[in-house]
Amino acid sequence: MNLPFLLLYITLCTAHPEPVRVTLAEEQAVRQTIVIGVNASLETKASAAKLADYLRKITGAPFDVLSGDGSKGIAVGRSLDFPNIAHGVEFRPNEITRREEYLLRTHADGMWLIGATDLAVQHAVWDFLYRIGYRQFFPGPTWEVIPKARSLTVAIDTLEKPSYHSRRIWYGFGAWDYAKEPYRDWCEKNRSGGGVQLNTGHAYDGIVKSLSKDFEQHPEFWPEINGERKPMRNPKPCLGNESVRQAMIAQALARLDSNPTLDSVSIDPSDGGGWCECTKCKKLGSISDQAITLANELAEAIDRKHPGKVVGLYAYNYHSSPPTIQVHPNVVVSVATAFIKGGQSLDELLVGWAGKDAVLGVREYYSVNTWDRDQPAHARGGNLDYLQRTIPLFYSKGARYMSAESSDNWGPNGLGYFFANRMLWDVNEANKKEAIVNDFLEKAFGSARQPMADFYQEIDGSTPHLVTSDQLGRMFRALDQARRAVDSPEIQKRLDDLTLYTQYSDLFYQYSQSDALHRQASFETLIRFAYRMRTTMMIHTYALYRDLANRDKSVTIPADAQWQVPEEKNPWKSSRAFDSSEIAAFVRAGIERNPLVELNFRPAAFSNDLIPASQALNLPSDKPAGEWGPGRGVQIFHTYTEKETSLDLKITGGLIPHYRDRGNVKVELWKIGGASQSGEQETLITADKSTPPDGQEHLVQLLIKEPGHYRVTVSDGNDRTSIIWPESLPCVIQSEKDKGMNETYGQWMGYFYVPKGTKVIGFFGGEHGEIRDSEDRPQFWLNGKQPNFYSIDVPHGQDGKVWKARYVRGAIRLLTVPPYFARTPAELLLPKEIVEKDR
Repeated sequence: MNLPFLLLYITLCTAHPEPVRVTLAEEQAVRQTIVIGVNASLETKASAAKLADYLRKITGAPFDVLSGDGSKGIAVGRSLDFPNIAHGVEFRPNEITRREEYLLRTHADGMWLIGATDLAVQHAVWDFLYRIGYRQFFPGPTWEVIPKARSLTVAIDTLEKPSYHSRRIWYGFGAWDYAKEPYRDWCEKNRSGGGVQLNTGHAYDGIVKSLSKDFEQHPEFWPEINGERKPMRNPKPCLGNESVRQAMIAQALARLDSNPTLDSVSIDPSDGGGWCECTKCKKLGSISDQAITLANELAEAIDRKHPGKVVGLYAYNYHSSPPTIQVHPNVVVSVATAFIKGGQSLDELLVGWAGKDAVLGVREYYSVNTWDRDQPAHARGGNLDYLQRTIPLFYSKGARYMSAESSDNWGPNGLGYFFANRMLWDVNEANKKEAIVNDFLEKAFGSARQPMADFYQEIDGSTPHLVTSDQLGRMFRALDQARRAVDSPEIQKRLDDLTLYTQYSDLFYQYSQSDALHRQASFETLIRFAYRMRTTMMIHTYALYRDLANRDKSVTIPADAQWQVPEEKNPWKSSRAFDSSEIAAFVRAGIERNPLVELNFRPAAFSNDLIPASQALNLPSDKPAGEWGPGRGVQIFHTYTEKETSLDLKITGGLIPHYRDRGNVKVELWKIGGASQSGEQETLITADKSTPPDGQEHLVQLLIKEPGHYRVTVSDGNDRTSIIWPESLPCVIQSEKDKGMNETYGQWMGYFYVPKGTKVIGFFGGEHGEIRDSEDRPQFWLNGKQPNFYSIDVPHGQDGKVWKARYVRGAIRLLTVPPYFARTPAELLLPKEIVEKDR
């Protein structure tokens, strides 16, 4: 960004109606010197020096750092450094949740960058630089953007404090040596981390280990399981034993005694099960009650000896559910967004824990390498809509701490991490998503902005990407256009990094699709490439190299090529740089290898105003009935009734026995269309949570009082649920491009309608199955086909008829015909406009 003159004019949370405009530099000449207090700390001196350095890089003016009282110049420091400045702000540096507050204010003789603590001063410096155009989008010098302006005039008056006290976007597998300093630098420049260092990790393991002698002398400290007490992995001590609790509390206090700079200690249980079953523990209450009893007692002890410190633990696994007892105000409970047991929704957990006065945090999963392997649009961290929705939502529920497990994978998730971090400081930034994305595209890519907008749309998990080869093809083509549009070396380096990321994604796709004969070779190519591009930090090479072969037993890494073996002795490791011709070749080959999907049909739009179609369209009634079978997760059905009735469902939950601890099956009945008190098109009529996941059949009766169209939603904890639908009411499943049917059904069969005049049936599908016309003739085979878009020319006389899909595995998404499957033609519900047109 090259500008002859840069003007910043901001009015936020002001004490003055209009900020004073002040010139800091004019035509590469300094107009305001940077001033620090005479007793400034080393940390503040470092922040002032960085401000001087970057203002020089931006304006070309040689800013100095001098000592003074702050009445004139650019005052940088803690409030106590400038006792004579009457800024009118009451800073409280000794309160751990107010350490990060700072003031940015211009005045007639200069400007104040004043904070409660050294950390707040550091934030003030980087925030000010951000406001005048500086960016550190991703870690590393490649992603630093320094604006240019010969003159600089600013007007600002804002008091800043973070929405979340702790804001951690951290690497689940840790950072390799090359990534540690760039990551630390990114956190500093983007105000990440937070003023409160909240310790919340699994702690019982370490505590029990440090108390090993106590447990040797007192075997009764171990949990009683099946009537026996003995040492165990992932230990859960007998918390009903007061002596155990006192020993654990003493150990935690000793940690604070030896390290008084700690803000908190974790008292979170070890992972997994193995909780004590003795009478004393049962008397404490639920597992959550037991964990909170210990946490509360520890918080009381800390409050007496180390006031101001807090206790951290998760709401996770067996202690997900809210307790029946109140939570001490110094206990921070971070609710996990995954690995939840007990069957309550995340919203119910947040509300339930808040109802017990818990100070809330959130334990998020923005990217877990074992889940997403750094693939585009696979992780929450790359889903901008998810981030935009959840961060303010969690805050509105009371969350003030965020710990998001992530990865060193700035290729697929970098923009998401940057956006999330902005919102964690100020949740109102959620309303600026479009502006933040546009700012990123403009500053990072300049004249290549538009093709890179296309690229980032392809890697945004907010929109579905059904065909991987098409997605990769569009990524390569966007990069090709971008590379042709720029002549800036800085932008070219960013495009090179993203090209290497896209090449990695393509290699991973080839590896994942390779057969047994070629899999080892594809794997080796992948790991060699991942290591060679590691310093871009586009992918989490450290995690991939360490873990991928552990999960895929069909591949191996030779002993001399293991991730710990140094490069000079490792045949798989090479740090040879990629040259421009090699990178250009990746783009050409990627385009050739990944052709775009070309639809020979135009998807059609249909209303969701469904009505019975059998009589109006004279649909056949003699066809054999299809079925869906059991499904996991959320199953959605549509039905219709002409009169008041009872929808009687026979439901069997928990068909996967080892997942039966995830709560009861939830059933919701929604009325679609018609009047509602809120004016919405959907009204919740009733909900039922009575079906336990016990593998036994249970009857759920849903009373329907009015005729019309209804939707039934059945959800479980992914433990697989069977639903037997009554023959008296139709059962229809919707499956369109953006709302595919449940993917977990076994082999299924269903009927769909091809309206009159339809020339082509366009759909998305693959894997296995066949589509047959109304005369039961096969028209398309899915067997062995990759999930993709396909089409069928409708034979003469086969429009205005019912077709069927049978022997299908996976989802079929209908795109040119009404996207509804029924067990029989007689049960079909179709959009009202189709029924009326074809009547």
